[in-house]
Amino acid sequence: MVTCSRVAVRGAQQALRIGDDVDFRHIVELTFSDQLKHLIYQQAGVDKTMSGRESDSLMLRRNYLRHQHAELNCHPVSWYLSNVAMSDVVVPSADADHFGKLRSATSGLCLGADTEVGIEMLACHEHLYERQLVVEKTTRGAVVRDGSCLELTGSGSGASVRFAPCEADSPRQHWWMADGRLTAVAAPRKCLTDSPGHHIATLEDCATVDGKDSTATQRWSFINL
Repeated sequence: MVTCSRVAVRGAQQALRIGDDVDFRHIVELTFSDQLKHLIYQQAGVDKTMSGRESDSLMLRRNYLRHQHAELNCHPVSWYLSNVAMSDVVVPSADADHFGKLRSATSGLCLGADTEVGIEMLACHEHLYERQLVVEKTTRGAVVRDGSCLELTGSGSGASVRFAPCEADSPRQHWWMADGRLTAVAAPRKCLTDSPGHHIATLEDCATVDGKDSTATQRWSFINL
């Protein structure tokens, strides 16, 4: 694994250039397992027989790589996948009903992080894993992110939402989801709303915001992961 840079990315985007069969054999022998080598040679139509000079060059290269590997004390790829790559992956709980990114029907933005005036709506992508946007809706009605639950705060016209430490029996952290609407159990006439023009998720009277029909601004869907 190498640190990404503009140079590295540009280089990775270029096709691998193999000058001749000698280069091809060298790459195959250093890269692939014995089980794959025969298939690769066959599909490429390249003779796997190496000259004595090629064999000597390959042996020197293998010894050099082994020496470098021993000095660096490298971990195998399996270790990287288990301990690094998966360490930043959110795993759904056993009672997950929905799991993914919660997206607004109007703006296409997803439920983001807390701000002083509400929960910010952020740009999200259909097929990209964006850990900071992942939420889970449980069968119990909790909307959870990183151990925090979506919570109703205040009451009446001052009602709003925030992420707060989860409390199993708190009615303020329980939500109904029907026809794409998220309604607070403790305030059944209030719906989670993508505030028009502000990119903030707030809690508003269901079906109206500032006297206008808000059917679309109060509809949500999960980009399931």
